[in-house]
Amino acid sequence: MQANTLLKALTLISVSLTSFSSQAAEPDLGLNGSGELGFTDSSGNTTSTTLFAALELNYNQAHYAIKSKFETNYKSEDHVQTEERYLIDVQHNRYYNPEHNYYSFVGGKFEKNRFAGIELDTILSLGLGRQLFKNEATKLIGEAGLAQQETSYTDDVIEDDQSQTAIRLKLDLTHQINAQVAFSQDITYLNGTQQITIESNTGFKVKVADRMNLKASYKYRHNDSPATGVKKTDTQTLLTLIYDF
Repeated sequence: MQANTLLKALTLISVSLTSFSSQAAEPDLGLNGSGELGFTDSSGNTTSTTLFAALELNYNQAHYAIKSKFETNYKSEDHVQTEERYLIDVQHNRYYNPEHNYYSFVGGKFEKNRFAGIELDTILSLGLGRQLFKNEATKLIGEAGLAQQETSYTDDVIEDDQSQTAIRLKLDLTHQINAQVAFSQDITYLNGTQQITIESNTGFKVKVADRMNLKASYKYRHNDSPATGVKKTDTQTLLTLIYDF
């Protein structure tokens, strides 16, 4: 009797642990995201104001995910505006296995950058994504595909609108250094018939509260054929506060 009781108890524990393990392995489904804000205002010999705001929204389901990002940049020096940039980036991933390590994607990226002479830069892309490496702390994802880019310029630059087909490559690395600090790095390479662009985002995120993080980031954007009179490379260093939800 005692042996049967013990066997039933062990079986119940085994089934419970198996169920718990299966539930823990499933990714978080539904809507989640984060809001990011950075602001500086200085006065004295030089008066300057800088604003960076971003919102990330992700909708995850068993077989697909919709990832979106919205950004705005504003900067002025001595009451003269020197930067104004808006970005919308949306991507739909279709997964082909339960681990979500292999997928196809279709995406759209829309950018307005007044001081780069860009009225609207539209990039529509499609391709395949693959999880290249993953362990408890590190994940590396690669994407490869084709893109169609349409660029219209502002009236104050002497430049004809451009249209090109391009190869799009992207690497996205995340690494959890410890319980409080995480590192992220993504690089997007676009090689087309009219121009080549490289965009890199490097960040360190430090947990300061349950849903609050402090982030130091470095953004690099390079265009080998920008509008006339515009510099090829833009860089930006930011210190922002992030709220996860």
